[in-house]
Amino acid sequence: QDEGMDEDVSAEGETKEGKDAGESIEKMENYEEPSNLQLAWEMLELAKVVYTKQVESGEGTKIELEERLCSTILTLGEVSIENENYSQAVEDIQLCIKKVKSLPKDSRIIAEAHYQLGVAQGFHAKFDEAVGSLNSAISIIKERMNNIKSKKSPSKEEKTEITELEALIPEIEEKIADTKDMKKEAEAKTKEGANGITSSSAEGDSKNVSSISVKRKVEDDDSKNKKFVSDKEKTAAAS
Repeated sequence: QDEGMDEDVSAEGETKEGKDAGESIEKMENYEEPSNLQLAWEMLELAKVVYTKQVESGEGTKIELEERLCSTILTLGEVSIENENYSQAVEDIQLCIKKVKSLPKDSRIIAEAHYQLGVAQGFHAKFDEAVGSLNSAISIIKERMNNIKSKKSPSKEEKTEITELEALIPEIEEKIADTKDMKKEAEAKTKEGANGITSSSAEGDSKNVSSISVKRKVEDDDSKNKKFVSDKEKTAAAS
């Protein structure tokens, strides 16, 4: 009788083990690996926390730390734009601009922040704010160019930088024009929806159009990061 009971317990144990193994396999099959964007976002969030603590504690060179923090937050904003989370992108980039209190006012990374903010605001249908941010980027670039030109003997690197900056301005002006076109298109579609002018209504269709979705134009270059900060540029040289 004891042998029979042992066999029953053993059989129950094997059944439970088999069931647990089956559940584990099912969980593995249903498990989805995080996307590259999700992994990037998590790493950038961690970096943002680390740099924020360093800036607040006064560790290291404050200007360099603020530049790293801003660069990290800007990249976070770009990831949010890629995920079409435009409100989060706007929030992140605005935080970046607030954090860079020690950087020179004509710093290229600040100009980049205003540019990226304008892009995010444009996608978020905040067209007037977007134009304002893009114009701010141009103003900062022009200020930096004037500061370099005012030097008695600009270095070769600084002269090269002026050429780079001059090339950026037309690109931003083109983005401003695109943003204004996006606003006109959105207003036209909104007006069309308010008037309720459709072919079906002209034929006596009783269906009401409650809303018309507005699709914004998406240019290929919107996802590209503008080269505001050159690899050779040193923060100290900006001061």
